[in-house]
Amino acid sequence: MIAIECEGISKSFGNAKALENVSCALEEGKIYALLGRNGAGKTTLLNCLCTKYLPDCGEIKILEEKAYENEKVLSEICFLSDYLDAFTTKKVNNILKFASTFYPKWDNELMERLLAFFEINKKSKYDALSKGRQTAVSIVIGLCSGCQVVLLDEIYSGLDAVARQGFYQILLSEQEKNPRTFVLSTHLIEEMSGLFDHVVMIDKGKVILDEEIEGLHEKAYKCIGRAEYERYLQGKNVICKKQAGAVMEYDIYGELTWEEQKKLEECGFGIDHLSLQELFVAFTADSIKEWR
Repeated sequence: MIAIECEGISKSFGNAKALENVSCALEEGKIYALLGRNGAGKTTLLNCLCTKYLPDCGEIKILEEKAYENEKVLSEICFLSDYLDAFTTKKVNNILKFASTFYPKWDNELMERLLAFFEINKKSKYDALSKGRQTAVSIVIGLCSGCQVVLLDEIYSGLDAVARQGFYQILLSEQEKNPRTFVLSTHLIEEMSGLFDHVVMIDKGKVILDEEIEGLHEKAYKCIGRAEYERYLQGKNVICKKQAGAVMEYDIYGELTWEEQKKLEECGFGIDHLSLQELFVAFTADSIKEWR
């Protein structure tokens, strides 16, 4: 079943276009990475998916139903950022009590376990918590909501390294027990890459990559060699070039057979696979300003 379906979504704020003709289909029971540079449109897309924003054009379906003004669908969507600005003066227990009444599948037992794990005092006021514990409150709500679609917008960056690793383990454990669709917007690409089943990458408001994580590794290569060897890469999808003296790195996305790799190595190239983070940089490199 398709959990999230976007068809031709566009959204502008004044003259600034945040999303342009975005289409994607996200399946149930998978963890998705939503990757993009600052200002690429990630948060705008998540706000459209949870119906906070109304797209200028296009259609969004959640669990195969139109999302807007659909109470049944809205009860299955949980969208959280790292700061709950509507609850700054409230105590944690009141925030969680409100959340439990809003989400009909709320898991109180899991809530208590997570509060203990993140060492959150329920009687504390939200704005008195550290940044990391404020972030953890969002994580508690997302995991305990019981929603079939959970959208998390960079909520882990406020956690320290130990808490982040704990969150990753908890997420995978809960996903195994009760598979749901998670969409995680993040800049911690290398650290979180082991969580993802699928990657959706956007740049300048457009989807530039939409692939299963398993297939990415076999289609992403870096070929390092002298610049005069570039002719041997003719016909290949070179998405980025980097120079260090007389040596060039050519980042390739697409099929590169064993025979082709062997031939390139014989021509003097060193070949390796790109990591997810390296692939992200390669795809968005044209928007990185060169320092002079």
